[in-house]
Amino acid sequence: MAAFEKLLSSVKVGSHTLPNRVIMPSMGSNLADGQGNVTPAMLAYYRARAAGRPGMLVVEAACVHHSGKVIDRNFMAHDDSLIEGMRELARLVKEQGSLPILQLIHGGRNAHPRLVGEAMAPSALRGPTAHSTPRAMTVIEIEAMVQAFARAAWRAMEAGFEGVEIHGAHEYLVHEFLTPYANKRQDAYGGDLERRARFAVEVVQAVRRAAGPEAIISFRLSGDDHVAGGMGPREAAATAKLLVPAGVDIISVTGGVYETPSMVVPPTPMPPGTHLEAARQVKAAVDVPVAGVGRIRNAAEAEEALKGLDMVAVGRAFLADPGWLNQAAAGKTNNVRPCIGCNQGCIDKVLYGAPISCVSNPWVGLELQAQQIQPAAKPVNAVVVGGGLAGMEAACTLGRLGHNVVLFEATGELGGQLRLACLPPGKDEFRGLIDYYRHALSELPNVEIRLGTKATVGAVCKINPKAVVVAAGSEPILPDLPGAGDAPLVNARQVLAGEVPVGHKVAVMGGGNLGSEVAHYLATRGHDVCIIELGLGIGNDLGPARRYHLRRELGKYKVRRYIRAKVRRLFKNKVSFLHTRPDGSRQLTYVEPVDTFVSAMGAKPNEKIFLALEPKVSAIFLVGDAMSPAGMGQATSEGVRAALEIHRLAEEGALDVAPAGAAC
Repeated sequence: MAAFEKLLSSVKVGSHTLPNRVIMPSMGSNLADGQGNVTPAMLAYYRARAAGRPGMLVVEAACVHHSGKVIDRNFMAHDDSLIEGMRELARLVKEQGSLPILQLIHGGRNAHPRLVGEAMAPSALRGPTAHSTPRAMTVIEIEAMVQAFARAAWRAMEAGFEGVEIHGAHEYLVHEFLTPYANKRQDAYGGDLERRARFAVEVVQAVRRAAGPEAIISFRLSGDDHVAGGMGPREAAATAKLLVPAGVDIISVTGGVYETPSMVVPPTPMPPGTHLEAARQVKAAVDVPVAGVGRIRNAAEAEEALKGLDMVAVGRAFLADPGWLNQAAAGKTNNVRPCIGCNQGCIDKVLYGAPISCVSNPWVGLELQAQQIQPAAKPVNAVVVGGGLAGMEAACTLGRLGHNVVLFEATGELGGQLRLACLPPGKDEFRGLIDYYRHALSELPNVEIRLGTKATVGAVCKINPKAVVVAAGSEPILPDLPGAGDAPLVNARQVLAGEVPVGHKVAVMGGGNLGSEVAHYLATRGHDVCIIELGLGIGNDLGPARRYHLRRELGKYKVRRYIRAKVRRLFKNKVSFLHTRPDGSRQLTYVEPVDTFVSAMGAKPNEKIFLALEPKVSAIFLVGDAMSPAGMGQATSEGVRAALEIHRLAEEGALDVAPAGAAC
């Protein structure tokens, strides 16, 4: 059997035959302008994804009415003035060989009141993460909203899209009508399943009339809300049987609500195929194509997901590497940047109002710039200090642009702190990113990797570089606390690396990402663990999906958690901290016995080599944790941007300027 035989085979959807069975699903980008118009950055972003040739590309959710905006730069389809920008977007996607359809949405009770005023929903029921209590819609408003979906569909077709997708999942308006979790109405639009589905059915019927018989109509259906009182696979299958006669050509099955964010955008360490079983139950109920979704990371997993299904929706992989499907077709899967499921650059940033990005692929957001970059006409010698994420990306980008690079890595392996990040439970797939960079760098004959070699001023100057990128990482900080010198105190990195013995009863000081993960790591190995955190919550520096999942895991392993707790003193076998209760009262608290104290209370940049080299080279850049301890996204982004700046300076001849001090 040929590799990816079903994945790469054609499939009929409505009146269209698609060349493969891959859907790039809707993913919010925050690249529209403040009025919801298409922007040049948005066009370049979709051009790159469309060039990856998914059989169907679902352009991100466009709001059908101004009352449904969820984020500041929501893409919009509520007014005829938006058609021209939509037309350019549809044309560009088709030119790259993908079939574009536009997702239509209304935020319902999750619309932001700062943007819309009073939110509307089926019932005046505030969700656990909604910004305010919505107003229950009147029947007249429901009928008007049906027409808003229809008019938005007409605009999409007028702009040249080949169809639309109605977003009926993830606790937005259409789904809020469908699920008893959010719909408590007792009129014709609430109650039993058929009445709860009435709004969705009327939307589909109106959209079909407006879009015409040739348009693809997709419905994004919640196969399982994964919450008490919500829809399950049986209700989803019954709902699908009502939607198909109304005019739906394909059903894309997802799941989860805002209360269960780890099911909406499943993070590491959740396994692939989150919603496939629900999709297969829906498929058994209808005779139109059904697509499955949920952490499908690569072509092999996509091929496996197609068992019992017609299509597979693969989202974040198109961020990490827009060309993954083309590479799979060519048998070059080793060349694919992997999605590691961290959510840091994509959904987390979009929810916080920033443009979409990707930890694995720092070129997300730089597509316009990428289109204009030419290989080096004037190659220069460059040095990269440090083989972590920032250093590997800087070396890779410089090498691909044609510059000559020497990368110094003091240890015997590439990866830096990412090697430790692979060790907590379920995060071994992070190794895939190290493997990608190792392979990519090995393919570049103009990049020399010196493993086990510490960068010194003499060693760097011997190369006579025109530019240096310092990505030397950071060093953990041990707290300066009374009693620390006599206590069994180690740092979290030492624990993960297996460099120190750890007793049975452990107190982890610091409940951010690192502290939470090392506590989880130890708890799964049978240690009795507590976390002491100064802030208001555990894992607050994580995005909602990862934080939700990790907190559940900590609860599962009975990890005790103290928040608003300031450590005062360490003893040989106990710790004291000032604990502030929710009512503001304070109490001096002791935890004992403690066999090992683990510090996860920050790090300091390793910038010594930068300070030594700064006066000696014309251009020097400090990136990643060597600048200031931060996340993986900052590391790869700063690595690529430093490389691009070196490339620009080289092309302009600016690197021939003598350095400020004595040259190397």
